[in-house]
Amino acid sequence: MSTPVTEKNITLVQHDHISHAIGEMQGYRFQMEDAYCDLDDVIEVNLQEKSLNPAVERHKTDQSLTSVSSANTSLSMNTSNTTATTATSNSDPELVNSSNSLRINIYGVFDGHGGTSTSKYVSDVLPLLIKRRISEEINRLSLEKKQKLLDPENKETLQMIDFQKILKDCFMKVDCKFYYDPNNNSGSTAVVVIIFKDYIITANSGDSRGILSRNGHVKNLSFDHKPKDLGELMRIHNDGGYVSQNRVNSILALSRAFGDFNFKLHNNNNHGRFHLSRNNKRIGLTPPEEFQVTVEPDIIIQKLDPKNDEFLVVACDGIWDCYKSNDLIEVIRHQLSQGKKLTEINEIVLDNCIGMANTITGIGFDNMTIIVVALHRDFRNLDTWYLKMKNKILDEKFGRLGH
Repeated sequence: MSTPVTEKNITLVQHDHISHAIGEMQGYRFQMEDAYCDLDDVIEVNLQEKSLNPAVERHKTDQSLTSVSSANTSLSMNTSNTTATTATSNSDPELVNSSNSLRINIYGVFDGHGGTSTSKYVSDVLPLLIKRRISEEINRLSLEKKQKLLDPENKETLQMIDFQKILKDCFMKVDCKFYYDPNNNSGSTAVVVIIFKDYIITANSGDSRGILSRNGHVKNLSFDHKPKDLGELMRIHNDGGYVSQNRVNSILALSRAFGDFNFKLHNNNNHGRFHLSRNNKRIGLTPPEEFQVTVEPDIIIQKLDPKNDEFLVVACDGIWDCYKSNDLIEVIRHQLSQGKKLTEINEIVLDNCIGMANTITGIGFDNMTIIVVALHRDFRNLDTWYLKMKNKILDEKFGRLGH
């Protein structure tokens, strides 16, 4: 559009161990195609010798997989002032503090293109499926392993839960089910950050990104998937595609995504093989991991360092086109040192991005979504985290001030 929609949806959600602020702005696009998820939940661990059948939970999640509305949603074209809301955890304190439960947080940003149907579908379905699959994996463990997993001092979490397999299976399953949705003619990137026990597990498909601030230094939780990258380029060529002007088949500016089925099941390479494979079983179709545009995520697992890890940022490429990772960390920390709150910081970042709009470089014209997650488990509440972060950053700049 010639003028941007600068109304912002900003939400603050506080828990006793973690808090986050979500900022969204439509910008110059005709509609808001981004979506997000912010799941705060617990996984109940059954300590009976024989695990309970998880069929009921599976049935509930499968219902959500098939009944998700595909109606397009967009932000209002109204350019009014920022709308800010605050939410708190609805979890039962007794349930959260139960010795037989494990807390799980899932944050995700889904950058849609060609419509809102894919990003909306994935944001509704994927986090629930991930949580269910992790829960099933845990409750299949032996009683001894479950007890170890519940032990806060346990160091064997990654040996008990195969996050790599779970996340890849979940991404593939959601993409497969979305193929049968009547509004499957769009696509979406996905970056999902899971905080479970002492680990940050990130799954990424596309060019949305997650980063961690550790004492002001950037720890990358994901890496962008662009068609010009060597591994992506080889896969695209092997499946009969090409890259021109950094776009798959001169069309798509990223090489991994949900949806975009024209680059998957019905590409020219597979179409020719399909008829041959009916008469010759040795001729196989391209597996989903090797499609020109695949949804297979890359997984990065990072050990949490409570003393040094400050906050996470999960955002779409509308933010990362305007900011390098280290620059955004510096901006957020500087604003924290000035006493700004997470909602105010999100607003500043969004305003800065729209202010960078440049017709020559093309940056600043995309939808924008950012989630900033404050890691305050050792501080118990967000206000204490604000004070500690402010004093810490000022001490770094000016020396100890007697805080």
